[in-house]
Amino acid sequence: MLLIVGYVLLLHLLEPTHQSGTGYIKFIEYHDTKDCGNSNRECDFYFYQLEVYDSTRRQLVYVETTDDASNRDTVNFEKDIPDTKWEYSFTMKTNDTIMLQTEVWDKDWGINTNDKIRDIDNLVIPYNDITALSIWSSHQFKFNNPYGYFKIKIKISCSEHFEGPGCNYCSDNYYTSTCSKHC
Repeated sequence: MLLIVGYVLLLHLLEPTHQSGTGYIKFIEYHDTKDCGNSNRECDFYFYQLEVYDSTRRQLVYVETTDDASNRDTVNFEKDIPDTKWEYSFTMKTNDTIMLQTEVWDKDWGINTNDKIRDIDNLVIPYNDITALSIWSSHQFKFNNPYGYFKIKIKISCSEHFEGPGCNYCSDNYYTSTCSKHC
């Protein structure tokens, strides 16, 4: 009986906690060389329903529609679409999967249904792989188009008493029944 109680206690101690912290995301750049259908082959990209969400589909960041970045294959978000906020912070479970999705459109193609350039769905943002620091971690996600990519920067701050990659480690002076050293 003592062995069973010890085993149940051990499982409880090893069970991961769902610590919260603050996630930060900064949208840096989007590049796509897909022919947008106009004579100069450059796109007037804009982004529709740019969304960051967690595994329960809870929205953490939402931008309905951006202005277009006129005649550019590469969009530097802050320079080319200055009227939209590009840096966000949000409370999150630090060991949860965080994803990004948006639709990329070209303004010049007209009103038919082939204005859409690309769907970006369920792009996993690796918050659980970064250590809580005050510096930004750069990530570039490539597409099937060999020259297409979406570039972001992220950082994370842990809730009190937690540290390390994904905030999954207890601080040296903190110990509870649900947190031994790796949570």
